[in-house]
Amino acid sequence: MGEKPDRSIDIEGSFKAKKTVLEAVRDFSMLEDGDSILISISGGPDSTFLTHMLYGLKDEFNLTLYGFCLDHMTRNGRSALDAVFVKKLCKKLDIRLFSEKIDARKWCRANKLSFQAGARKLRMSRLEEVSRKFNIAKVAVGHSSDDNIETFLMRLIRGAGARGLSGIKPVSGNIIRPLIYTSREDIMQYLEGHGIQYCVDHTNLENVYFRNKIRNKLIPFIRENFFKNFRSSVLRSIGILRDEDDFLRKYASKLLEEIARFSKSKDGKDIIYIKIPMEPVLSSSVAIRRRIISSAMERILGHLEDISFKNISAVLSLLRTESGGESKWLQPIRSLRVLRINGFIHMLDLDHIKELPQEIKSYTFDGPRKGTGLRILKSAHQEIKINGETGLNHFSMDLKSALISRDQKTDFKKAGDNQAFIDYDKVKLPIKVRSWEEGDRFYPLGAGGSKKLQDLFTDNKITVNKRVNIPVFYDREKIIWVGNQRIDHRVRITGKTKKILRMELFEK
Repeated sequence: MGEKPDRSIDIEGSFKAKKTVLEAVRDFSMLEDGDSILISISGGPDSTFLTHMLYGLKDEFNLTLYGFCLDHMTRNGRSALDAVFVKKLCKKLDIRLFSEKIDARKWCRANKLSFQAGARKLRMSRLEEVSRKFNIAKVAVGHSSDDNIETFLMRLIRGAGARGLSGIKPVSGNIIRPLIYTSREDIMQYLEGHGIQYCVDHTNLENVYFRNKIRNKLIPFIRENFFKNFRSSVLRSIGILRDEDDFLRKYASKLLEEIARFSKSKDGKDIIYIKIPMEPVLSSSVAIRRRIISSAMERILGHLEDISFKNISAVLSLLRTESGGESKWLQPIRSLRVLRINGFIHMLDLDHIKELPQEIKSYTFDGPRKGTGLRILKSAHQEIKINGETGLNHFSMDLKSALISRDQKTDFKKAGDNQAFIDYDKVKLPIKVRSWEEGDRFYPLGAGGSKKLQDLFTDNKITVNKRVNIPVFYDREKIIWVGNQRIDHRVRITGKTKKILRMELFEK
């Protein structure tokens, strides 16, 4: 527990602490009349101060307060003692407490996360779960301005853009941070000046974790050797970056709304699929491209907590035409898959895979290409109807086919690019259609030899982004027609032909 209060302490910091909480609440509209609040309480100084502050605002905002305490089962039993302290605190303030006990180290190992990152993720997930289960409107956590500065420096050292350097968000969904303007020094002065006890986690003094090194070594070094007021300068920079980040985020979100198509889950609660045309994305600056992609990811996932700059850059690599004409895909994280097909970027939520549009579900996926991280995407092999109509799901086309006899008057030599006249007896049924694949080779009519489809496309000046929209028809042995291009010489009509298969493509 904290030491007995020194009544000689100047109460200026005590007054300032309360004032900064009220400023944060007002500036970011954190509280509304009649709100129910779930407070994350560890027993440390920040969460203890937060609990007392919200208790003091209870009558003014007509608040209903709840507490949540997670015993991580660490520090040789000390975490259990902290949980007992929290229980007594909530009882004293007449706050209903939800408490849980989870072996955090074991959970972090099982989920392949570092202890600090994993424990934070575990705590936040439990807070969200409790707030949903008991219909509690908001979750209050005790991040102070010092936490914000530490986060800024950690991200700066590791490398981050404006989104990362804009610090901890004062409000994020239903999560509020009333202490975001309040310094740790002012919090301690308030607690000690009012004789309020709290728990001390001695691991915060150990320079094992990255944040602790920033807190205990880097920040004191900067203050002592450069300028003492660097704290206010950093907070000012965070505020500027946050404002600019908010503007760019809203701008990109609006642009995404204008150009993309969205599909929701059956219950209408979640966006599970987004189809984004590549052209307007490519015509934007790189900064806006990144924002559009991150905005789409946020729509699918509901947050960007697990998304890094590297993930966004990987998705942007799908837009590059030099990466090849075939369709590709990648999976930045477990639940999100991103595809490039026919000039569009498709983002889909794998947790709702059964509800996805058929045009996406019927694609198959190969393993990673060596050295690229990208994976080849192939359309499913779709069988076509003879003497009937087939909707080509992946090509926005329909195919009509019919068997005709040689006796019928048909000038097949004047066939358009969208038509094919084939010797039916030279076909090994069934006939199927798919997208072209790297290495495809056939015998173009009249060419006198075999040729790669890739070379055919180059000769005919077909750009890479358009190649994926060319259907390739094949039988059990060979390619018989490259749609809108050329038939294979081996299925040409000769004087011995008896039955002709007429195939014709129509744009949908």
